[in-house]
Amino acid sequence: MFFRVVRMMALALGVCLAYGARAEPIQIQWWHSHPSDSLIGKTMERFAEEFNASQAKYQVVATYKGTYYETLNATIAAYRAKKQPAITEVLGNLTLTMMLSGAIVPVEDLVKESGYQIDWADFIPSVLNIYRDPSGKIVSMPFNASAPILWINRDAFDKAGIEGSPQTWTEVGEAARKLKAAGYPCGFTVSWQIYSQVEAYSFANDIPLATEANGMDGFNVKLLFNKTSLVNHISQLQDWAKEGIFTYTGRSWQGANEAFYSQKCPMFIESSAGLGGITTNAKFRFDAAPYPSEPGVKQLNTQVGGGSMYVMKGFSPEVYKGVAEFFAFLATPEKQFDWHDKSGYVPITRKAYEYASEKQYYKQKPIQEIAIKQLLRGPQTDNSRGFRIGDYGKITDILDEELENIWSQKKTAQQGLDDAVRRGDEVIQRFVRAARL
Repeated sequence: MFFRVVRMMALALGVCLAYGARAEPIQIQWWHSHPSDSLIGKTMERFAEEFNASQAKYQVVATYKGTYYETLNATIAAYRAKKQPAITEVLGNLTLTMMLSGAIVPVEDLVKESGYQIDWADFIPSVLNIYRDPSGKIVSMPFNASAPILWINRDAFDKAGIEGSPQTWTEVGEAARKLKAAGYPCGFTVSWQIYSQVEAYSFANDIPLATEANGMDGFNVKLLFNKTSLVNHISQLQDWAKEGIFTYTGRSWQGANEAFYSQKCPMFIESSAGLGGITTNAKFRFDAAPYPSEPGVKQLNTQVGGGSMYVMKGFSPEVYKGVAEFFAFLATPEKQFDWHDKSGYVPITRKAYEYASEKQYYKQKPIQEIAIKQLLRGPQTDNSRGFRIGDYGKITDILDEELENIWSQKKTAQQGLDDAVRRGDEVIQRFVRAARL
């Protein structure tokens, strides 16, 4: 009798333990690059909480790890220590680095093998195509996609007697002169100068950044941006800097955004995802317009900004099922609209765009439609469908240095871009040799 009772107690304990083990959710670490006190960071954390509340099997933990480059470095270090997150956010121009790392699970394979469905054909082509490998397979999950647009201090424009919004670069220069004459210390500035003045300009005007279709058709490329009309554009900005109507405010976004918030610079080019910060910090009426065009030129899509989510190797099939379910959750039209509305990033699928349109959303907030229309311009060409350039982080450092030499009048636009290409090609060749491509 005693042994029978013991066996029954043991069985009951085993059932309880098994139930407890099943009830404990599988944790999925999601590392990202948006401060937790920012609107974008708060939205990402809310998405994780909402996914966790929608089911009981998985728990996504969203963690801010610093800038895009800091997040990438943290991911590399964690992978080497076998402590990597299941999901990490990586800047779009680092796609080739991740693709060749041997450390990721292609997201198209993961979703299919986990039994979930995501309609990849519904994704905006200019958003999705940069995340394909040479065979066409999708390697990462598009998420925070944006486009550079022209932001305007409407109160300052009224004071300077400027009607409407500049549509061409010529009109940008004319408006900047009027703003300067009206007493503003800076007529025009830009954030993320490489993204907004080199990549976006080249894409929009259908001119190449590099050979091999900007690296999309092969990795052993040579840079070309010193041999295109980009030289004329950079030369014009240099002239504006000398004239005092264009002010360089730094390599990333902080300086330009602060100059706009403080009304020092009433006009600047910034990501569409700057909406949250501008809405919070601008104590004046603001507006926006599409990325400026060259007179008489029909523009293509600009380069998509932001990043995507990579899935790291080293996890069980159950974790990967959770990741796939989370990605499917994020890709729904309702969730994409929520993301679009709160962050300023564009909806990544046509269904989400249609969902927003059907709600009459863009009649209430027309600024929000500028970037998505810009990314839908086409057709895409070899010069506008994307780019993959090895060790691009080092190349951007070089290009930033040379652009600073140009703005400070130390070099002409041609000299600076020639030097950037020469130095950048050396970086690419070292990358190709190291990767044995």
